[in-house]
Amino acid sequence: MAAHTYNVTGIVLKRYNVGEHDRAITILTKEEGKSVYIAKGVRRLRSSSGGNLEPGSLVTAHCIHTKSLPLITQTKLHLQALEQTNSLSQVRRIQQLLEIFDCLFVSEELDDALFSQVTDLYSAVIQKQTALTQLRAKIVELVRSLGYDIVGDGEVSLSRQLTDIFERPLRSFEYLLVK
Repeated sequence: MAAHTYNVTGIVLKRYNVGEHDRAITILTKEEGKSVYIAKGVRRLRSSSGGNLEPGSLVTAHCIHTKSLPLITQTKLHLQALEQTNSLSQVRRIQQLLEIFDCLFVSEELDDALFSQVTDLYSAVIQKQTALTQLRAKIVELVRSLGYDIVGDGEVSLSRQLTDIFERPLRSFEYLLVK
């Protein structure tokens, strides 16, 4: 029986260690939404794709279906967000955006318009050329397009509204607060 292989392109949201040499990787993809994959052997020193699967990376991954979680066999790095910055505040913004994506999305296919919104917001945060008010507006637009009721006029902080939507406290969101 032939193994079913496929490619996905998406943003690595988070990772955690499994066993001695493996990692579970959460990727937000257009094809499958937010999904968890197993990357075997990426924690070994000689692993060629270990650095590609860090949070904030835009990657194309070659995957194999298994009985449990799909396996990532190869990766191609398109963009490493955290590698391009030397600013701690920029790293914090990228991590906060990844946390928002992780909480907002579920395991289902994303339509073209929604995935385009996600990648536009992702690139706006990475490029650092977008003003914070514009970033907040893009986050509000994304949350609204997913069907959540959120106000973007500044009466209630975006951080508090996201905390209410996710029903759990979020990490530091100083740049989302209205000043």
